[in-house]
Amino acid sequence: MIRLSPLLLLLLASQAMAANYATCLLDKMPGVANDVAAHAVRQVCRAEHPSGMDGAPQGSGRGFFGFKSGAECILKKAGDTRSQSAAATIGAACRKLYEEDGPWLQFR
Repeated sequence: MIRLSPLLLLLLASQAMAANYATCLLDKMPGVANDVAAHAVRQVCRAEHPSGMDGAPQGSGRGFFGFKSGAECILKKAGDTRSQSAAATIGAACRKLYEEDGPWLQFR
C-alpha cells in the first residue's frame, strides 16, 4: 500500500486548486517573444478556463507556496518576456493572484 506524506498531499491539493485562467497564463506566458504568440496563449488558457480572470478569486495565490506580492510575481515571471502584450498579461495575472482584495480594485 502506498502512503503519501501530509506535505506531499498538501502540495498535490494546492496544484489541483491552482487550475484557473490566471495560473494558466503564468505557466505558459513567461518568455513569450511576440504579441501573436501572446494572443495564442490567451486563447489556449481561455479555452481551458472559460470563466477567465473571474474564475480566480482575488489574492487566491497568496500562501505558503506563492509570491509575497503581485510585484514580486511580475519581476520573476515577466522579466525575460519580450512581448509587451505578454508582459502586461502576466502583470494582470500576478495582481489577480497575489494582491490583496481592496476597494482600489474597482478602478482596474
